Amino acid sequence: MKHPVKTLAALAILGVVAPSAHAVSIKDDVLSITPGIRIQTRAQMSDATTGSLSQSGTTSAPGAAIGDEYRVQGAIAGGENDPIDFSIRRARLYMSFKYGSNWKGQFAINADNVDTVDANNNGKGANRAVQIRFAWLERAFDLGDGMSTAITFGLNKPYQNPSDAGMSSSREVFPNGNAAAGYLAPRGVGVGLRFNHPMFLLAADVQNNDQAHNTTLASASLAETEGFYYGIRGEFSFSPDWFIKKRAESFVGKEGHGLNIGLSYGANTDGVQAANNFRSISAYGVDAMLWLNGLSAYAEFRTGNTENEVISTGVSTDTDQEFIVLQLAYAFPVGDEVLEPAIRYQIIDNNTDADEIVNFGNNAETGGSGTQIDIGVNYYLTGHDNKLQLSLSLWESEEGDGDATIIRLQHQINF
Repeated sequence: MKHPVKTLAALAILGVVAPSAHAVSIKDDVLSITPGIRIQTRAQMSDATTGSLSQSGTTSAPGAAIGDEYRVQGAIAGGENDPIDFSIRRARLYMSFKYGSNWKGQFAINADNVDTVDANNNGKGANRAVQIRFAWLERAFDLGDGMSTAITFGLNKPYQNPSDAGMSSSREVFPNGNAAAGYLAPRGVGVGLRFNHPMFLLAADVQNNDQAHNTTLASASLAETEGFYYGIRGEFSFSPDWFIKKRAESFVGKEGHGLNIGLSYGANTDGVQAANNFRSISAYGVDAMLWLNGLSAYAEFRTGNTENEVISTGVSTDTDQEFIVLQLAYAFPVGDEVLEPAIRYQIIDNNTDADEIVNFGNNAETGGSGTQIDIGVNYYLTGHDNKLQLSLSLWESEEGDGDATIIRLQHQINF
C-alpha cells in the first residue's frame, strides 16, 4: 500500500457513515483506526417553583414573586415552561487509534447540549458550534505480571473525578449526570501518569489551570501567574477477580462481579477570575462501585473548598461544598434486550455554612443546594450502543419554596 495512513484515514471516515451498531476498525500491520459516534437526543418536560428572586444567574420576569412558576430553560423566576423541550445532550465524533504495540491516542470533536443553554441563547441555536474535545497521545510500558504504566499528554480529562473522567457519559444509568460529576471536573492540556496492577490503579495529573489568564483584565491580575491543576487518585479491589478495569454505572445485566473502592484529590490553584481576584478549588472524594450480575450500585462522597482571594490585599474568603450520591440499578433480560429500573438519591450542598434558598438552576443536570431523587428505567436494545432512557427527577431546595419535577426521555446511539 503506497499511502497506508491516508488510505486508512479515508476508510475510517467512510466507516463512520456506514450503518452499524458496532465500532468499525480499520487496520494494517502497524496502525489501527477506530471511528466512533455518540448521539444522545432528548425530550424534556419541566415543572418548577421559584424559591429565590436574588440568586445569582436568575432572571426575574415582570411581576415575579416567590412561589411562582420557574422556567428551567433560562433560569427565569416567574417564567413559564414550554410543554416540551427538545435538545441533543451529546453530539460527538471520535477517532481513536493505536500505533504499534505501545502507542495509542484519540481525537474527538463535539457540539454538546445543542439547543439547550449557552451564554447568548436559551433554546434554539445554542451550542451548535463544533469544538475539539480530546486530542491526546499515550505511551504504555509493559512491566510484566499484569502490570503496566503509561504517560498520557495532550487535551484530556484528568482521572480524579470518578463521576466525570472515570465514567463515560455513554455508560450512565440516568440520562442526567449526578451533582458530583460537575464539581472540579476540568478538561485541559497537560500530562498524566498511570500505573495499572491486576487489583489496583494509581493516577496522577498536572494540567493548565482551567481559568485561562484574561489579558483584557486590568489591575493586579496582569502581573500574576495563573497556577495549575494537580490531582491524584487510587482505585483498588481486594482481589484481581473483583477489580473492575472498565468502569460503568451499569453493566447491563452481564454475568460477573466486581468491587472498586476509589480515593481521589484534586486542586485547581490560583485561577484568575477577575481584575483583582484569584480562585482556588480543592476537592476530596471516596467512592465505591459494585457489580454483581444484574445489580449495579454506586456511592460517592465528594467534598471540597472554594477560596477567593483579593490579589492586592491578600484577603480571602472561602466556602465548603459537599455532595453525596447513592445509586442502585438492576437489569434483567427481556428476550434479546434488557430492561433496567434504577433509583438515585443525592444530597447537594454548595455552601455547608449556610441554609440556602435557591432555584433549580439553568437547565442543569441536577438542582442547586438541596436533595434530588431520580427514578428511571432503561431499555437496552444493544447494550449501551443503542438504548432508551426514561427518568423522573424530583428536586427540593435546602430551604424555601424552590422545587422542580423534570421528566427526561433520551435515546443514545454509541459506537
